[in-house]
Amino acid sequence: MIQFMGVEEQHIRQMAVLLAKRHERERKFFPYFPAEFEEFDEAETVLRKILERPYISGIVAVRGIDVIGYLLYEFKESVERGRYVWMDYESIAIKESEHPRLLRLLYADAGAEWVKNGYFHHVMMVPLGDRKIVAEWLDQSFRYEQKYAVLPLKDFEPQTLTPLPNLVFRKGSGEDGPLLKKMALWNSIHQASAPSWLPITKETMEDIKSSYEELSADGDAYLWLGQQGERVAGFHVYFRKADPLSLVAPMNCVELPAASTNPDLRGKGVGKVMANYCFSELKKEGFDYIFADWHSPNHLASYFWPKLGFQPVMVRMSRQIDPRISWAHGR
Repeated sequence: MIQFMGVEEQHIRQMAVLLAKRHERERKFFPYFPAEFEEFDEAETVLRKILERPYISGIVAVRGIDVIGYLLYEFKESVERGRYVWMDYESIAIKESEHPRLLRLLYADAGAEWVKNGYFHHVMMVPLGDRKIVAEWLDQSFRYEQKYAVLPLKDFEPQTLTPLPNLVFRKGSGEDGPLLKKMALWNSIHQASAPSWLPITKETMEDIKSSYEELSADGDAYLWLGQQGERVAGFHVYFRKADPLSLVAPMNCVELPAASTNPDLRGKGVGKVMANYCFSELKKEGFDYIFADWHSPNHLASYFWPKLGFQPVMVRMSRQIDPRISWAHGR
């Protein structure tokens, strides 16, 4: 018999064991994940850090005295989503010998309270090493939103590509703020079109422009621009990804938060040449991995990055519950 109950101090060690074992299984598919989180103590550190958050809660599934699964969740609010429940990459694990259906039971037990209190939007970060686990969430009407992937630079070899006329590359500088501000909306406008249909408001546009403009003065950014004469053909920006509690960030890794090609030049090979150049430069800088993500319905990104060798390692999934359930029970 399985019982569900709130997370207590006595449960955390067993939860850490489940997370460490899950990480061990994930590393069979993605060996560049940090090995230290296969240790119970390290996994426990991660869980305790999550449990320090002010709006975090959770449940455990217990058989006898053994914790066989857990689900941690955080109540959040944003302009884009409204009130929603967030489940991190480390927030869910079940015992390997249990049927994946246990995930549904955990979700059903916790989710009943979420919906009762008006949290109709549920978002989670899902590991991709076990397709049976992904299938469980798809069966619960979760959908893909964003994919996260890793490129091992040891496997990257610059391609022999046809040179593009007058295309030159240079490092960005503090004087490039106005240029970056002009380029800021290239991706957003593309993603607002079919079949991505990711809305972009005027208020959000101004925030994006400001953040891009600030990149030029950020001393931690690895910024490259491609130019054809006076015209900017594209840009890439990277940051060192250093999160000591991340289970998915490889050592000596950079993250690619933004890259784009001039919309007037798409389809002409600029993106490939730009990636070729930037990846080679990062390899020279001594980095071993690149971490990137893209909106799943963005057909250009979903095709482009995997073709360059990026391997998806996790996915953000979401589910929107019909709010009529708060009153429509068929009675």
